[in-house]
Amino acid sequence: MNFIVATLKKDLSRWRQDAIGVLLWLSIPLLIGGLISSFAGGGGPQPVAMLLLVDQDDSMLSGLVAGAYSSGQLGELITVEKVSLDEGTERINAGDASGLLIIPEGFGAAFVNNEPVTLTLKTNPAQTILPGIITNVTEVLLDAGFYTQQLFGDEITKIMDVTDSVPDDIFVAAISVDFNNKIDAVAPKLFPPVIDVEIVEPPPTEPSPPLALLFLPGIVLMGTMFAANGLANDYWTEREHGTLRRLVTAPGQLAAFVAGKALAAAAVIALVAGLTLVLGFLYNGISWLKFPSSLVWVAVSGGALFAWFAALQMFFSTQKTASVVSMLILFPLLMAGGSFFPLDALPDWMATIGRASPNGFVADKLSTELISAGAWGIDLNSWMIIIVVGLVGLGLCVWRLHSGFARN
Repeated sequence: MNFIVATLKKDLSRWRQDAIGVLLWLSIPLLIGGLISSFAGGGGPQPVAMLLLVDQDDSMLSGLVAGAYSSGQLGELITVEKVSLDEGTERINAGDASGLLIIPEGFGAAFVNNEPVTLTLKTNPAQTILPGIITNVTEVLLDAGFYTQQLFGDEITKIMDVTDSVPDDIFVAAISVDFNNKIDAVAPKLFPPVIDVEIVEPPPTEPSPPLALLFLPGIVLMGTMFAANGLANDYWTEREHGTLRRLVTAPGQLAAFVAGKALAAAAVIALVAGLTLVLGFLYNGISWLKFPSSLVWVAVSGGALFAWFAALQMFFSTQKTASVVSMLILFPLLMAGGSFFPLDALPDWMATIGRASPNGFVADKLSTELISAGAWGIDLNSWMIIIVVGLVGLGLCVWRLHSGFARN
């Protein structure tokens, strides 16, 4: 036990002098997490299309057209501003609006008399979605005007002819009868509709966690993986200093040495992950009662990952080869394990593969801890799995040291 503590103190003392490496392991997840959080924060204001309207006709019908763009729910998407032709042309050319609609003089008379008339719509090429909304609304209004003219053209003409005088009761009754007869004639073709739309209310579901919270476990595991892999390189330093050659000849000391290094690695990983967790807890408003359990879970898991990275690197003849291979394995694990894309946001089959990866398993259980109702929500089986995996990794390290790595 004394040798384990001595190894722990020695490694912590040496690694404390390599503060740049620890800061590097910490800076990578913090940088990526900061970028993700900036995009995953609260949404900005809803974009609104600005439509400049030049009404050269100034009739009742042109006023109805102007009102149609900003009525109802369209009013939340489109803002209509009446301008002169010169002002509208200057502003749309300067990109100061999404569209410019010109209603020519004589529009109302042409509509009533069923004569051709041209509406001019200019859109802003620098924008994509908002001009498209204005274009689609304009096309719908033109279609509605065309079918209204075809169906009620005669009645509209009669009404427009008496706009300068007050219609008598006989005229109003006759027009009403004409409208009613045409509606009755068209109704069998429209009702019942060919397509029935049934609105089904979805079953109530729990609100999904914020995107930044979904990313937090993967970001924490990113720093943990970088730290575990970097700390595993220390076995090569110990070999160059001759420490391993002396230990392999000392009965019973090698296992204690490996255990001490794993505890030191877990302490450094706890520091790296702890700072990331503190920022994540502050940003997402997570209960601090969950912080100890989350930190212990990451530290224990980090120690297990360190053991396996160390065992992996010991299977290669040179440190350069070991570093290259471990990095080639590290980045696919980060991608699969939810460090770049949250596991809950992936398709089911991809999420299943990700949760089967070592870091994905740890990140998934950390996510469970963060969103659970109380602290220590990770099940006992998961704790046993990570402890057994860590012990197996330490056993591989001891075996590899005995089988030749320490003597080279």
